[in-house]
Amino acid sequence: MRILITGGAGFIGTHLARRLKQEGYSVVLFDNLSPQVHGDAPKRDDSGFETIWADVRDTDALARALAGVSVVYHLAAETGVGQSQYEVGRYVSVNTYGTAVLLEAAAAARVRHVVIASSRAVYGEGRYRCAACEIVFGGLGRRVPELEAGVWDQRCPRCAHEAEPLPMGEYIPPAPTSVYGVTKWQQEQLARAVSEALGLPITILRFFNVYGPGQSLHNPYVGVLGVFFRRALNDETVEVFEDGQMRRDFVYVADVVEAIRLCTGNERSFGQTLNVGTGASVTLLEIAYAMFEVLGREPRVAVSGRYRIGDVRHASSDPERLEKVLGFRPMILFAHGLPEYVAWALENQAEASDGTAEQQLVAHGLLRQGTGRSTTS
Repeated sequence: MRILITGGAGFIGTHLARRLKQEGYSVVLFDNLSPQVHGDAPKRDDSGFETIWADVRDTDALARALAGVSVVYHLAAETGVGQSQYEVGRYVSVNTYGTAVLLEAAAAARVRHVVIASSRAVYGEGRYRCAACEIVFGGLGRRVPELEAGVWDQRCPRCAHEAEPLPMGEYIPPAPTSVYGVTKWQQEQLARAVSEALGLPITILRFFNVYGPGQSLHNPYVGVLGVFFRRALNDETVEVFEDGQMRRDFVYVADVVEAIRLCTGNERSFGQTLNVGTGASVTLLEIAYAMFEVLGREPRVAVSGRYRIGDVRHASSDPERLEKVLGFRPMILFAHGLPEYVAWALENQAEASDGTAEQQLVAHGLLRQGTGRSTTS
């Protein structure tokens, strides 16, 4: 079977390509080798692969890449919430229009299966439960006046009591709070529409916070672990936004690759939308301290009370449908995966313009200081 991976030189794409090659598949890597992700002189692990270095919006390049292909894994995308909020045109062009071009070309090439890499960002704030009123409600987009006052958590719309976040299941209506999330939702909608109209089998995988060896250390706009790693390694204070209690579901890249692999030509996955997450979550404050611990450094952590427009408060996956459809559930715990990531990062250190990225957010009014109390430890 011949497989095309868009974004094939990227973080997930590289791991996936190696796994598929081991299993005897013929793999084509398609990537634009963006300097923001790969640096100015990217190291390409393309031994044994056919490669096409081009933009996913390039129709001629896609037509060449799709020749004889049975399965497409569409991983190419502009990623990162913060940058998407002020580079709207680029994110919509690459993510939305690029996906439209790919789907059209895949249908014309009579590809048998397309897997779309979506994101937990489509859920927005997800669902919450109020213990006082015993109601479940859709998470409301957090308003700036509340964030400014340091009111971080969702409140019940009936009694204003602080509500409990629920795992994000595929049944939740999408309500993205960032431009990035909107483009991922648009990717999904396009894939479903083309599948229905042209009979193109598709599967949508909603990745939660993917991490592990190989995650770009050049790109300051994605991957909080990279920022925390660089600051902790240099004995700098790690800043944690809001009150540090935001929760995220970190899923190790090997588990993500296994979920993708199990979709390959698998008719049980056709037409499905599946979360790829562990169902467990950790706070950003816990992550900051864990980074110092793994590095063997004395912790220097500041809970700053700053907040970023577009960030959600909590995000944890409900992995039941993934297990039901594919017979698989991500099992690598964050406590086990973080040391593997740090060991790799120590051997592959790279400069990233964290300060520039932060300045851009501040300049566009997307990173602001709340009035809540900040702490340092």
